[in-house]
Amino acid sequence: MPFTPVPATYPIQYTWTNGPTAALNNRITAVRGVATGGGGAATRLSAKDWAIALDPRESAMGAPIRPSGVDARARYNTLGAWVTRAPAESGRIFEELADAVRLAESDDSVLPTGTSAAPLARMPDGTTSAIAINSDMTGDLCWLIAAMKHCPELAVAIRIGPTEKHLRVCSAMIEQLVDERLGRRTILITGPVPPQHAPVPAWATGSKTTHWHPVHIARASLPAGTNVESCLSTSRRVFEAAREQALDDQRSVADVACELFKQSFADRLMITERNAIDGAIQALTQNPGCLSTHAGYILVANRVEDYNCQHNTTAARLAAVNGARGARRLVTFGRPPVGGVGNHIDLYANHARTERQRAYFWAALKATMRQLGRDVVIAGGRSGTFDIAYHSGEEPTGGGLCWDIPGAARRDPEVDRLQQQAGPGGNSGLSLASLAPIASDRRNGGDAEAGDIAARMTGLLYGGAPGLVRNATFAVGPATQVAGAESQAMRNAEVGRALFQGQTAGNMGSVQLGTTERLSDQIVSDLAWREATTARGALPGVALAHPAAVPKPSPHAAQFRCPVCGDTQAMKARYRLHRIFSRH
Repeated sequence: MPFTPVPATYPIQYTWTNGPTAALNNRITAVRGVATGGGGAATRLSAKDWAIALDPRESAMGAPIRPSGVDARARYNTLGAWVTRAPAESGRIFEELADAVRLAESDDSVLPTGTSAAPLARMPDGTTSAIAINSDMTGDLCWLIAAMKHCPELAVAIRIGPTEKHLRVCSAMIEQLVDERLGRRTILITGPVPPQHAPVPAWATGSKTTHWHPVHIARASLPAGTNVESCLSTSRRVFEAAREQALDDQRSVADVACELFKQSFADRLMITERNAIDGAIQALTQNPGCLSTHAGYILVANRVEDYNCQHNTTAARLAAVNGARGARRLVTFGRPPVGGVGNHIDLYANHARTERQRAYFWAALKATMRQLGRDVVIAGGRSGTFDIAYHSGEEPTGGGLCWDIPGAARRDPEVDRLQQQAGPGGNSGLSLASLAPIASDRRNGGDAEAGDIAARMTGLLYGGAPGLVRNATFAVGPATQVAGAESQAMRNAEVGRALFQGQTAGNMGSVQLGTTERLSDQIVSDLAWREATTARGALPGVALAHPAAVPKPSPHAAQFRCPVCGDTQAMKARYRLHRIFSRH
């Protein structure tokens, strides 16, 4: 194997022994993987640095003038060589690096590991299911950690893939799981994927390769009979854990799930970390902090990446939010926007670097803003940065707006989780803005850039006439015809159930959705499926729930009101009997 881990290095470093695979590839050999350290010493780099050196996205700092005869597409890498970024060429060498990383990380943290050629002999004690996830899907990490904290029978199989992005971030992902004391249930896997034009298995029909390829590898690498779920199941697991508590407390499932989300991270937070974050929040919310002068705020996750560009916050999308904000102040977080950082929250500067710290930061910030009577709306494209901000602790008092392409988001839990999984009376405040399919192209322009963001934000903040649907996934379709969906304070769960029922009725592989092989059915639970098949009457139209001057009230458990028919009981037991016998 060309890559050999160096003992006692952290992050783990690897030397390249210039094995047979490297000799077959002139481009890789040109990197001079050995003897570049001077004096014949082998180069020692982490997996992240090797990936960047072998397949650079852009030239390294201090690149010299491009020599004559060098391809115009070539990049100057960190080892001092000009290389052309060609992932297909570097595929074989990355496969060997991925396998070296799997073995080295497994040895370093005592993690179970398996491949299709050498499957894991037995699952970790007490686990019966595993979520298979790619090592570059960092946006799902927050939900994965929360799901594993609340489901002790659940393990995770991390597929370390042979691409530059996988190898840049996989070690950090593994480190966070180990740091959360989930290492015993973290399984590392590698293995080949089906050929590009091979038939898609029936259980994976309609799924993205990034979702079903890890499942395919995990089923071959884990003990026979193991229930393997895709990354689509992460948020479903959290909402299932929240459902019973929500029923007992007569609260929305969304609110309880947000609490569980925060609790999943808070138990490992040091008191020094809490104090530092509390001090940062105090500075933000007191003059001259950027959250100190207005009664209402729109906080926008400023995502800027060169993949899944439909989730980015482009200048046009930011302008659409800004144009609809009214008297509220717009403040960005994440990456600083181009042109200035006046109204910006730098998470790193405010001690919110890890998922654990960010979960506490957002939960504490939203609680502080509620106490101060300041309304908060959180907006942004689908991403882990948005998810942690929106779901930690409690829903924002003013709700939220997430944008995506409807065709891709329709059965995708990252946008539909509150619609499909919140259950009866979910009353979540999340609204979805639709972008045109071309929005995924980084070179797009025109209307695709902003879609209907301005209209959805206006509806979220100010409501509209009865009959307008605040969170329809499509402009016209079953979601716009749901009885009870005509109020401005949209019952998002009603829309989600209608869409789910229309797509699923008569096509279910199993009502035990938690154990079905069909990935498209793993998105929601069998509880949500039962809710989808329950007929519901119209809900009365109401005014928009939470303007800036009237923040969302704290849940009040003294009365128990049925979200379907409005029947109110003073005792929880009577309320539950009513729900059971009336099938509400």
